[in-house]
Amino acid sequence: MSFVWLHLDALTAGLTLLLALVCWRQWLVRYKPPIRRLALFALVLGPTWVAVRMGAHLLANLCQALERLMTHTFAYDFQFYSLMLMGVVFMGLSLRMLQQAQLLSQGRSRAARPFCHAAGTLVALSAPTFFLTPTGLLPTLACLIAGLGLLFLYKPVRQMA
Repeated sequence: MSFVWLHLDALTAGLTLLLALVCWRQWLVRYKPPIRRLALFALVLGPTWVAVRMGAHLLANLCQALERLMTHTFAYDFQFYSLMLMGVVFMGLSLRMLQQAQLLSQGRSRAARPFCHAAGTLVALSAPTFFLTPTGLLPTLACLIAGLGLLFLYKPVRQMA
């Protein structure tokens, strides 16, 4: 188990790329959208990264809590509550972004607004945590990558003909 904890960052990075590539490829093959492929990958990569990292965050905090529970040193306090709540909220927002990205890959341009709302909420919640820890800015950067993907997603009408 110590191998997993030592290499958790590399494992989550690899899992993120694998899941993003699988979703991207499946959506391209299934829907055959008239969109830019690299932009769709950026649109998928940002929320996938946040979802995988928040899943690892929740798992790590839960495992630490279980270890403390077994040694009778666990205390349910505001720090544990806030860390778990942050993980659940960030993961929920990133999964909402992935859901809207799938609709965008189907050519439903109305999904852009809910995608932007979820990304904006994620940025508003994660950016202020930068002052507590520098890694708090990473979900904001992931939303920036996804936003750039959304900006360049659709081909101009003259290129579709």
